[in-house]
Amino acid sequence: MNRSRSGLAEQMFPDAQRWMPPDVTTPPLCEPEPEPEPLVHRPTADELAAIEEAARAAGAEAGFEAGYREGLEQALQEAGEERDARLARETELRTLQEATLQETIAALEGIAADLADPLARSADDLEPELLMLVETLAKRVVMDELRQRPDLIARVLRQALAQLPSRNRPLRVHVHPDDQAILDAYANSIGESLTWLADPAIERGGCLIESGASRIDARLETRLRQSIDAIWGELAQPMESAPAEPPEAQMEVPPEAPLENDA
Repeated sequence: MNRSRSGLAEQMFPDAQRWMPPDVTTPPLCEPEPEPEPLVHRPTADELAAIEEAARAAGAEAGFEAGYREGLEQALQEAGEERDARLARETELRTLQEATLQETIAALEGIAADLADPLARSADDLEPELLMLVETLAKRVVMDELRQRPDLIARVLRQALAQLPSRNRPLRVHVHPDDQAILDAYANSIGESLTWLADPAIERGGCLIESGASRIDARLETRLRQSIDAIWGELAQPMESAPAEPPEAQMEVPPEAPLENDA
């Protein structure tokens, strides 16, 4: 009967396999125990603070180096621009001095030629050349003084402001571009509110002030001309006020005096 059941089972489950009892005589294989996971070190609060401080210091150092390089480049650029500006001013001054020297030489040559032939021209003809010579020499002296003491332009501005009849109108000042920074610093020191108009046509050492209808001409050539005219007028005044020589006395023969007879 067992066989019939076995055959029936095989017919019903053709893919089934007979179960065999396990072999208990061989010891089972032991699987190796897994290695323990490494311990992960979690930083403490002090360590985190130290890491943050180190990162901040590194960033500050990098920023300092970048700022230093940027500042150095800017300083070198500004120094180069200042050097170029100084060279330009020196070149302009040398050109002005050379032109002044040529004018002086030409004037002296003309005067020497006139002195060699005193009858060629009158004193009135020589007066304009003498004035031009004096003005040229005075301008050269003033320009040399301004080159050594550029702050003298502040005195010119102060004297020009004192000549204004009224201070109720806005003030506009025409100045040479190289004098503007000096005058601006001086105006700020005395609390003056001025509008600067940079004008290369204004020679260094002078200015032109406009306030409403008022106009103060403190340009260098104007001040030199006024000073020379004043000196020339003082020199000419004694000559004009000198008394004229009395005319030669004429001897009159009294009518009653008899004429001498040669007979």
